[in-house]
Amino acid sequence: MTREEKKQIRLQILKLLDTQCAGCKERHSSTQSTCVISCPIGKQMQQLSMLLAKESPRIKRGKWTEEEEFYLWQHKDIFDISDLAARLERSEISVHSKLRQLEKKNVVSC
Repeated sequence: MTREEKKQIRLQILKLLDTQCAGCKERHSSTQSTCVISCPIGKQMQQLSMLLAKESPRIKRGKWTEEEEFYLWQHKDIFDISDLAARLERSEISVHSKLRQLEKKNVVSC
């Protein structure tokens, strides 16, 4: 899914919120679960958000933990970069970069 397609989905959700939900008495008088369970607009927004969730896997950012580095080093010959990235919830670029760093250091941790 392209960035533009994702943007269009987000805009659809915002439009529904602005046009359909802004004046809704149920939305303001009861719990949010009412919107998801019984409201057709809520269900429609949920379906749209599911499209975004499927396309956006969680990607960790920031400093690598010792456990992640150890796992990466121990499994580098077993899995390819894309599998390691998925298992560690990191981008493929990040995994590749970290492997190069570890190889330069010649890391063999216990």
